[in-house]
Amino acid sequence: MKDKLTYFPKRKRMLRFLAAFFFAKGSGTPAESEKTLRLSCHLLLACLFVTITASAVLAQSSPDWSGRWDTFWRDGAAVVELQQEGSSVTGTYEPGSGRIEGQVDGQILRGRWFEDQVSGQLIFAISDDGGSFTGRFDTGEWWNGRRSAGAGERLITGDASPRETLQSIVASVSDFLIGGDVDALRFARTLLEFEGGEAPANTLRHRQALLWDIIDMSTFRVYDAPPRPEAETAVFTIALDGTEASYDLQFVRASDGGWRLIVEDTETLSAAVRRYLNALGQPNVAAAKTTMANSPRGVMQRFLFGIHDWDGAGREAVLSTLDLSLLPDHLHSAEGPLLADYLKNVLDRAGFVFLQEIPNNPNRTTPYVHYAHPVGDIVIARMPAEDEDAPDRWAFDAETLRNLPALYSAMQSLPMAEGIPPSQPLTQFFSLRERIRDTSPALLNRAVVIENWQWLAILLMVVAAAVLVALLGLLAPKTRAEADDDAADAPTLQSKGLVQAVRLTLGSLVLVWGFSIIGIIETPLAALHTLVSAAAVIGATWFAVLATGMIGAFFQRRAATTVSYADEIVTAMAIGIIKLTLITVGLLLLAEIVDLPYEGVLAGLGVGGLALAFAARETVSNVLGGILLLTDRPFRRGDLIETHGQLATVETVGIRSTRLKRLDDTVMIIPNAQLSDQVIVNWGLRARRRIDLSIGLTYDTPRSLLDQFIEELRAVMLRQPSTDAKDCYVGLKDFGESAIEIECRCFVFVSNYDDQVEVRSALVADIVGLAKQVGVSFAFPTRTIQIVKEET
Repeated sequence: MKDKLTYFPKRKRMLRFLAAFFFAKGSGTPAESEKTLRLSCHLLLACLFVTITASAVLAQSSPDWSGRWDTFWRDGAAVVELQQEGSSVTGTYEPGSGRIEGQVDGQILRGRWFEDQVSGQLIFAISDDGGSFTGRFDTGEWWNGRRSAGAGERLITGDASPRETLQSIVASVSDFLIGGDVDALRFARTLLEFEGGEAPANTLRHRQALLWDIIDMSTFRVYDAPPRPEAETAVFTIALDGTEASYDLQFVRASDGGWRLIVEDTETLSAAVRRYLNALGQPNVAAAKTTMANSPRGVMQRFLFGIHDWDGAGREAVLSTLDLSLLPDHLHSAEGPLLADYLKNVLDRAGFVFLQEIPNNPNRTTPYVHYAHPVGDIVIARMPAEDEDAPDRWAFDAETLRNLPALYSAMQSLPMAEGIPPSQPLTQFFSLRERIRDTSPALLNRAVVIENWQWLAILLMVVAAAVLVALLGLLAPKTRAEADDDAADAPTLQSKGLVQAVRLTLGSLVLVWGFSIIGIIETPLAALHTLVSAAAVIGATWFAVLATGMIGAFFQRRAATTVSYADEIVTAMAIGIIKLTLITVGLLLLAEIVDLPYEGVLAGLGVGGLALAFAARETVSNVLGGILLLTDRPFRRGDLIETHGQLATVETVGIRSTRLKRLDDTVMIIPNAQLSDQVIVNWGLRARRRIDLSIGLTYDTPRSLLDQFIEELRAVMLRQPSTDAKDCYVGLKDFGESAIEIECRCFVFVSNYDDQVEVRSALVADIVGLAKQVGVSFAFPTRTIQIVKEET
């Protein structure tokens, strides 16, 4: 079959052009290149076809809508049952006896909802994993949902008495609020009977919400509700804690023999809500609940809600309900979750928590005892606020938290209360303990102080830490004293100390990590954790100080190669400040570990620093003098300076003193305080140095030779490479005792005294040669004695 491209000359020419362009550097002929390009085009078209087909298939394989969904909107919730057949979706939702009809387009469901002869539009978008949907209904109200996990374990599903009915309603609403169990809310709806018969669904939901607000703001004991009254109706009065406001819950026996809670009309319920708000002095229900959040009930509610949302924002909410003042601040984030896990397990065994039984009066003056036990109580107490303007807060008190491990040990054999679903442990300690319970329950026995498995874990961790320390010891370098029986060098000793610090730090950290996992911090062995924590801080501080010293020594060596003395001062002072900071931080960490207040440590450091300042005021003065020298920069290393009546060369400048070397090679060490107070003449800062020479010629030197010698002497001086030609003077000076004196003065551009001596030496040598060349003689000290003979 002939290629279809041959029927299109322009396309064929284009192919040849592309082949010539893209394969011009290839080894094949143009025909072969054209054939290769055709094959490439066919492959590209095939890939595009496969891609488009796959996209279409993927687009058609959107998640299925069939199943049960827990859904929520602004003022309500419902369980939705959906069934998808092709692109059509139908379903129902409860409460409300509503139904849904719609069409699926990709991941979008568009349709309508129907309830009580009323309907509206809806649009849902299912997530990629099919586990949730996001939607709107009517004019933009949100309506979202997630796939139902099925009905969870409930406290009770009975209605044989008003007490059981009230208990079932309160427990079901709690399941909905804490775990989002919409099916529990639907079950609670079946235990209600609306006064006046049927009404629009929105009206019924509003009345139901008003009744729940009244129940939620009230404080009562479920057990006090009527157990099994003989009459067909029953009344149970609930009240607002700390006030005289109350409300009568009315129960009626249903046709099936069960009991229902009557939901009164909107006007009656609204009046009861207003009575509650007036008693609280709050404008609305939201403000009242905000105020009640700082109460024993609010604490328990935040704790239970936070436990359910532990991996999200719930962790911080749970920790805020605990009075962690019994722990040092650095252990709050580590030990707080463990205490929360203990508390959760104790509450789960103590009984189902009915929030309405817990006082919600924020002005309550006495602690609330939620659970009493011979080992210890669960108490929510009022904690004074740190800020005087802030209100006091309620929390599980420190004594409760301190007794939790012993309390849990006393009641761990008691099964969890009915209606509490199983949950995952919050911490590694309880996860590990549950595994041990499943594999070797005997290890949970308590022989001495702690459980047997904890003793075994401590032994294993000590062995692991010892092995780690031993392995790290192999990295320590041998000193010369150990290897050659000679004096050990300082760098090797520093390296060895660094390894020892690492051994101490890592070995201690292994034990700290292990002890926190096995949960011994809140036991009588807590001192062991404190000891290894302190050892870890000491090791880390030791390592940091040694490492700083080694790094500082490197920079000190580099600073020694520079001319500027400031580098050495800055380096030395920086090293000292860093070391002091590290030691201070280490002391503060140690104080926190042993639970000493920061104020005491800081005050101790301040008093100690003051005493040290008085005892070492000379040293402090010298340090300040070094800072002044650093600020003023009066000299550099190698400069020739004059101070204390001495000429000397600057060798080193330290924090306390400055080292000078005089011209006679004598070393001078002057404290910085004295040096900074003296007049310093810096000969080293001169851009040029002066050379003065005095030459004496004999008196019998002719005038012509004197003039020639002076002229050529000027030339000799100017021939020196470093001589400043603008500042050179040569001339007859004076009549000496034995010579005609010639003055020579010039300035040379040299940076130090050694170079000046070298230039002077070369100039003197040239002058000696010039005298021989001109034929003049240097005068020697002579004295002429004239003897006069006296005439007789």
